[in-house]
Amino acid sequence: MRSVLLLLCCLLLPAAQAAEINLRAGVVVDNAGPYNFTPDSPMAGIYREALEQIGKLSGVRFEIEYYPSQRIQQLFEVARLDVEVGVNPAWRSLSPVGGFYTQSIGTLDYQLCTRSSRGARTLEDLHGQTIGLLQGQPLIAFEPDLQRNGVRYELSQGENEALGKLRLGRLQAVVLERRQIERLGMVPEELRCEPGGMISVQPVMLRVHPQFRHWVPALNRAIGQLQANGRLRAIFQKPRG
Repeated sequence: MRSVLLLLCCLLLPAAQAAEINLRAGVVVDNAGPYNFTPDSPMAGIYREALEQIGKLSGVRFEIEYYPSQRIQQLFEVARLDVEVGVNPAWRSLSPVGGFYTQSIGTLDYQLCTRSSRGARTLEDLHGQTIGLLQGQPLIAFEPDLQRNGVRYELSQGENEALGKLRLGRLQAVVLERRQIERLGMVPEELRCEPGGMISVQPVMLRVHPQFRHWVPALNRAIGQLQANGRLRAIFQKPRG
């Protein structure tokens, strides 16, 4: 019996190794500035760590590449990237390539940031006023609430630009992701803002190119295991300096 088991292990090992695959994964690196999702930024670090853990359990090795969000979408649609990291299906509803989505790996938490602690806390407080959004943020997730509350918006290329407009009074608030706001102490004082209310919490997934859709069950099993043992939650909640 021991010999049979040994033989089976020898036969299964090459099959398991052959089942592993390398997938090119795109991680967002948008906008110059201190909150930028660069390879050294908190969000990129979160995604790298999450992909490493998912890869260990799924047999997928992720080769991470960094691009602006629109570029990632374009490369995915022409099959030059195999995975989009940290997107929501609603953000790609108009994409000509459907893609296949895994379970959620975490959330992006968007909140207002104002000039002072006495500033607006909710979108209702900003009726008839203008707030700043950043290129690369999921506008489709914000537009319904902005329209319902009569709030106008202006796009900026980066955080410094948006915060500069806020300081000059051109904007009454800006929308930043929670981890961006956690790093406010790293920017010049004149560019800082005061955290306000949360306006949107968006679950994010891995978007897998259709030619690799057969890997989605393995990815979901890995994600499910990491969610069950709290590992992904710990990665997304870990303080990032």
